[in-house]
Amino acid sequence: MYKIEIEVSGQPVGKQRPRYTRMGTVYTPPKSRDYEKRIMAASWAEMKRFGLAPTERPVHVELVAFMDIPKSWPKKKRLEAEYNALRHTTKPDLDNIVKSALDGISCASFGGPVIRDDKQVHSIKARKVYCHPDRGPVLYISVSWE
Repeated sequence: MYKIEIEVSGQPVGKQRPRYTRMGTVYTPPKSRDYEKRIMAASWAEMKRFGLAPTERPVHVELVAFMDIPKSWPKKKRLEAEYNALRHTTKPDLDNIVKSALDGISCASFGGPVIRDDKQVHSIKARKVYCHPDRGPVLYISVSWE
């Protein structure tokens, strides 16, 4: 059983919709593209550290997005969020964060740092929670396969 754990610091970013130029060319917005590149770089580093090549086997992905607590909230509400009494139900959507993560670990044009294609994912467990103020926002991705 193999397991790779990836940590990407900073506020998790959801996949944005594709944009179109006046000539009709489709492109991924820079914010999404840059975040996927950060995920890909962290993935490559972990795979290199363990001396693993990208897998073509079915994989299970677990993802936890630790989100910032808004500074504008009153102290009571911030404390509730800090101790997970509140659920994160605002943007970015969890499914868009998952899309960014899967695109970052697969990146089909390069053969993928962890997996060849996101169609290999057979199960996903994902959630969004507020982070502790001392820790800061981060995205944890765990990919496991046999």
